[in-house]
Formats: sequence, C-alpha cells, structure tokens
Amino acid sequence: MNLENVKFNTDTKLVLNIGDPMGKTNAPRAYNKLFGELDMNAIMLPVEVKKGELPQFMEACKMLHIRYISPTMPHKKDIIPLLDDVDESSRIFQSVNAVRIDEDGTSHGVGMDGKGALNAILSSGVQLVGKEALMLGSGSISGVIGLELSKHGIRKLTILNRTVEKAQEIADILNTHTSMETKALASTPENLDQAAGTAQLFLQVTPLGMAGYGRTHEYLGFVDHLPKDCVVFDVIINPADTPVISAAKARGLKTVPGLKMLAGQMEVIFRFMFGVELTQEDKNACIQELCQFLGVTID
Repeated sequence: MNLENVKFNTDTKLVLNIGDPMGKTNAPRAYNKLFGELDMNAIMLPVEVKKGELPQFMEACKMLHIRYISPTMPHKKDIIPLLDDVDESSRIFQSVNAVRIDEDGTSHGVGMDGKGALNAILSSGVQLVGKEALMLGSGSISGVIGLELSKHGIRKLTILNRTVEKAQEIADILNTHTSMETKALASTPENLDQAAGTAQLFLQVTPLGMAGYGRTHEYLGFVDHLPKDCVVFDVIINPADTPVISAAKARGLKTVPGLKMLAGQMEVIFRFMFGVELTQEDKNACIQELCQFLGVTID
C-alpha cells in the first residue's frame, strides 16, 4: 500500500475499507494516492469484518470516532439497517458502499457503484441513448447500476443470473421505478448466447474471476455472439484483465475495466465524504497508480 505523503497524527481522518475477504483489495492504494496528491490528512485502511460482525464494528467506530467507512462484499446490504439515513435508491436496491458518520453520531449511507459504473462507461465515449444492455449477475450492485443505465437512456436491459428469481426481483423493481424495459433470465449458455446477439452494452457484475474469490465463469462462449460494436464492462478491479475483459479484447471489442469504475465512483464519494471535488487529473492519477501496482495498462 502506497503511503507516500500520507500524514499520521491525531487529526488524521481514518477511512476503513471493510469486507471479507480483504487480501486482494486495491481501494486503499487508490484512495491513499489521492489523499497524498490532494495533501489531505486522511488514510484508508483495509479491515476484514466477518459477516455478522457489523453491529459490533459500527459500535466500535462510534466509540473511536471513526467517521468514514467504505463497505464492500458482503456488507453492502447488511450495513443498511445499522444506518440512520440511506438515500432512496440505495435502500430500494439494498446497496451501500460509502458511509459518513457526522460529529453528532448520525450515520449516512449511499451507494455509489451505479454512478461509478456509468461514469466509467461514459468517460470511455460510449453513447447509451436508445441502446440495449445485457447484465450478468443480480447481486447488490446490479439494481443501482440498472437505475443509472435507465437515467442515461438505455432502452432495454436483460439481467441473467444463475438464480433467476433474484434477477426477477431486480427486474421487477426497475420496471416499477423506471421506464426502461427490463427482463430476467437464467444464465444458461443458451440464454447467454441468444441475449448476447443484440446487446450493445454488456455488463459483468458478478464476483466471478476476482482475485481471491476462488471461482470463475463456467461459460464464456457468449462473448463470440456479441456484436462488433458492443462495449464490454466489468466491475472487478483485480485483476484488470478479467476473464470477460480478456475474451472481449481477443474479439477486438471495446472494453471498460473495473479500475475505471473505481476512479469514477471516487469522484462522487470524495464529494459525499469530504466535500472535495476531484479533477480528471486526480482520477487519472488514481488509475495510473493502480495500473503500476497491478502491472497492467488500460486504454
């Protein structure tokens, strides 16, 4: 973890990145790079919090006056009942990844994954109005990403998941709250192949292929059915070249890796947590830091 230019004193703002497992997290490296660039007296530290331990963790944070928390899997949903205030879309889709605790002890949570994903996609020059999207996975971030897709003009979204009932829950909520046509299917090879044929944007939002997760995709043949102008996005940060991104690159498709999503959501998280506005140069520095650490290059 790069701690160059990061201060350590009694006034240092502690930002705890919590999840399980945490051995492969890259968020602290990105955040601490920006804290140094911006001369902020703050540091992000990774903390492994087991599922079920959140109530004790939140009490400890309040006792120790820790005001900033960045939850990741598996806590994005479980932390919501422990917060005093959660924005409507994050509560609807049960996904929070930024928490601020005010000086009076009031806790506020928001989900920035959707905004981060769309910032990454749009910054790559992708036009979304009137297009059709295909999403693989229906975890806690799928709904907030779907909501942002609808706001930016996606006409139709198909969600595929191994458990189709979970995908249908997300589809029903999106159909209720947006004008976007959303349907759910089981993620069988046949359904993946058929849905891929008309997708202009493909989004991989499962943890499959993530470093340390231990599982990967059983079937990637659908990538061969994606149109030549399809853009492929993956939420996974490490590795940068996920199985899906690698397969898409091999086909010559435009790709948007999870590193760009991390930078994209940091813009809104810094505003929410610290009242700080990031520039494009700040976000580029974050991406460059992670690329150097991971030994990769991205477009």
